[in-house]
Amino acid sequence: MLQYPLLVTALAASASGFASKPSYARGTLADGWDCSLKLAFKPKCGKFSSATYVNANSGIDLRKTKTAIVPFGDSWTAMNDSTGAYPPPPPVFLGNYSMAGGRASNGPTWTEYIANDTSSEVHPYAIGGAVTDLTLWPTAIARKININSFTNQTKVFLSQNNTWDPSTTLYTIFFGINDYTYSKTDGFDILLKSAEVVRNQTELLIAAGAKNILTAGLYHNQTGSGPYKQALYDNLKSLRKQHPQINIAFADFFPLWNAINRQVHKSLKMVHTHNKNHGQL
Repeated sequence: MLQYPLLVTALAASASGFASKPSYARGTLADGWDCSLKLAFKPKCGKFSSATYVNANSGIDLRKTKTAIVPFGDSWTAMNDSTGAYPPPPPVFLGNYSMAGGRASNGPTWTEYIANDTSSEVHPYAIGGAVTDLTLWPTAIARKININSFTNQTKVFLSQNNTWDPSTTLYTIFFGINDYTYSKTDGFDILLKSAEVVRNQTELLIAAGAKNILTAGLYHNQTGSGPYKQALYDNLKSLRKQHPQINIAFADFFPLWNAINRQVHKSLKMVHTHNKNHGQL
């Protein structure tokens, strides 16, 4: 199944480590990174027959993925190069700069771990701060800064006429974090339009040959995010029905993120108790 390595890699994106040598080899992360990780939460794998969004995989087999991982998204996925070039800048720390190779994850991103596990190249298009479509968000436009979008990333990708083997290439799509932030001012209902943008852009990728598509849901269940994830899930199922030749997967990051937070809270509570007892001694 897809979910196990996917969630391991999601956890890995926030794992601590140190890489000092600017190396980047196919199937091998930059020197110094510890890939021996344990899941904070064992994910439940459902089926797309579920009406409510669940972790589900229909047809994607990572054992057959060996050509490329092609990520679209925001800072959770960005690698400081959004041109699709391989290799991206290596995930190394330079001086006191905390973002390893320009990554908000302070190390390899979750898609880089998938690429590492499958010995595939990773061709990133993700950019930090990206939304699905800038025109949806008046608050974002009012900032008058350069904000990237899924629509822009797709244009760059399509302009390149890439020839990767569709059957052995995995496309990952993870948007919504920044859309959600703007929705708190502009309206949660616009999130459903964002989900429709994801659908439309995914359809463009399919038309360009994409066959294996993984869509990820937000890492929280706050007001408005549930309907957004449900719309992503429903649209993905609809695309599969419309294009039966494609393989799809949906992953909800919330259960893993929630489990990690519980572990951190538990650890902090233990530290607090220890310090309190130490003070009494």
